[in-house]
Amino acid sequence: MLALAFLTPACSAGAADEPPAPADPEEIIAYHDSGEWDRDTSRVIRRARRFLERRRGERSGRRAAIVLDIDDTSLSTYDCLKRFDFNRRASDGSCAEAAALPAIPQTLELFRYAREHHVAVFFLTGRRERLRGPTVANLRAEGFTGRWRLMMRPNRERPGTHDGFKARTRRKIRRRGNRIVINVGDQRSDLRGGHALRAFKLPNPMYVIRSA
Repeated sequence: MLALAFLTPACSAGAADEPPAPADPEEIIAYHDSGEWDRDTSRVIRRARRFLERRRGERSGRRAAIVLDIDDTSLSTYDCLKRFDFNRRASDGSCAEAAALPAIPQTLELFRYAREHHVAVFFLTGRRERLRGPTVANLRAEGFTGRWRLMMRPNRERPGTHDGFKARTRRKIRRRGNRIVINVGDQRSDLRGGHALRAFKLPNPMYVIRSA
């Protein structure tokens, strides 16, 4: 069984702490505008990159890989959700459908490092297959270019198969000959279930997704 460790951002003295999700809009904006959200994200991604640097070259007979979530890990929904007072239900998927979300720069740099060092990249998202076109277009427009794989939730799921989708998909990635060195997401449900050497959680006070 592969080890799994959650690394959460630390807050520096005098800065806005990350409020527990789902936070009030005023708390979300204060955390964002203080710059601490960006700094916390940078700290986590630096740790993820250092771990990848140390472990990517290990000989195991499997290709080193990373798994990245999309929403608020690779692409930011902050500006879009702000228009809906951070109510994801009110946004009704329009943020993803618009295919205009900006890249999270720190994750983009991690992606580029992985690509430059021949580490396979898998995007693993809870978005449905019907959003594949807009999702691919958005990722490529924001600089996630080159070869990578996109794993999406099916449009329809059998009863009882919703929870654990991401863990099962990571297991499939491993069984296809990959060694997932790092798994990066903004929700604890993104990281639950193992099948990666290390998991890294990015800050996100906007919402909670309890099963993935």
